[in-house]
Amino acid sequence: MSRAPAPAARRSRWRRSRVCALPAAEPGARGRTRLRCERGAATAEFAMMMPALVVLILVVVGAGAIGLTQLRAYDAARAGAREAARGEPARDVEQAAHKRAGSAARVEISTAGEYTAVSVEIGLPASLRFVMRTVSARAEARTEGAG
Repeated sequence: MSRAPAPAARRSRWRRSRVCALPAAEPGARGRTRLRCERGAATAEFAMMMPALVVLILVVVGAGAIGLTQLRAYDAARAGAREAARGEPARDVEQAAHKRAGSAARVEISTAGEYTAVSVEIGLPASLRFVMRTVSARAEARTEGAG
């Protein structure tokens, strides 16, 4: 029949197992140490991971914003090229492109033979200019009635 340890012995053993300041070598383990207590480890790991998570979210949001701006530029260039293909004046071509790309976009129209090309360049917001300053797109269309 085994005897239960005295209350003082129980308390001292409990206190020793809660000490977190120094690593303790496990019996039989060479050169490896482990902490007896890992209180607060999850908080420390979360604090170390949080900046990386914030940076990852910012990169994903920034890439999405650049992608959407690029799609707007392609759409504006195609709309301008459609107007140019119908033989509309340059003013109408620019209006169609600006309607889709925004008034700050730069629109260029060039004609080479029976084809008209419309180039659209849209500036990115200041928060994304460390990646690139602008996105651009170009669309060509054959002018109706030409040739």
